[in-house]
Amino acid sequence: MSKVISRDRCPACAAKGDDTSSDNLATYDDGHKYCYSCKYHEHGGTQPPMHRIKEESNGLRFLQGSLKAIGDRKITEETVRKFDYETLDHNGKCVEISSFYRDGTCVAQKLRGPNKTFQWRGQSSNVPLWGQHLWKSSGGKMIVITEGEIDCMTVSQLNGNRWPVVSLPNGAAGAARAVKDNLEFVSSYESIILMFDQDEAGQEAVKAVADVLPPGKCKVAKLPYKDANECLMKNKGNVVVNAMCEAQQYSPDEIVHVSQIANEGIEDT
Repeated sequence: MSKVISRDRCPACAAKGDDTSSDNLATYDDGHKYCYSCKYHEHGGTQPPMHRIKEESNGLRFLQGSLKAIGDRKITEETVRKFDYETLDHNGKCVEISSFYRDGTCVAQKLRGPNKTFQWRGQSSNVPLWGQHLWKSSGGKMIVITEGEIDCMTVSQLNGNRWPVVSLPNGAAGAARAVKDNLEFVSSYESIILMFDQDEAGQEAVKAVADVLPPGKCKVAKLPYKDANECLMKNKGNVVVNAMCEAQQYSPDEIVHVSQIANEGIEDT
């Protein structure tokens, strides 16, 4: 008897706007998958899921790696499989592959090599946020945006891989453009929590993205360490979850709040 090793959103249910809890599709240790709601199934083997199709685009062959736990980052195999974060020996170097999907088909891949070197295959501009294909396009209560894929998987894993989490395709430098390109998707959520790096570049990116988002929706999460994965590495995963719950609504320093004006008016009388 095969055993269930993970649960994900069923692509067939998702196409109809169903399975909002993202757990209808059971993945078994022999590779096959089955949805107990709509009876959708996939045979075991190497065939990619229906909603994660990698095919040649304009003569470019997308890479196919292995899905395995990232032990030195404390990222489990279950999380890696959910986000399709692959590892591959490419041109004599070990690279990690982040695949970006639009309408069920891979449109780009970002390869992370040694010493944080990056290379793109396919389009590198106007791509979806990484992980966007996993979540409802019709929105929901809350979504978290991180700077990179490792932090994205960290936040998701610490929340049972159930809450929507996505990451910027090009880090802090391209934060505002990436969110603007996917503003319809992001804005469909009631609360948008920015959990960027706690360094200067990350906090500047918070300001840039907040200016793009609809008023009143942006919240900012504060961490005691540089990023979410560093918290996990220090066995402080609970502070990441707390940071989500305690995220404060973004408010630029130069804005004078109505409450302040009211208080000043009282003092003047």
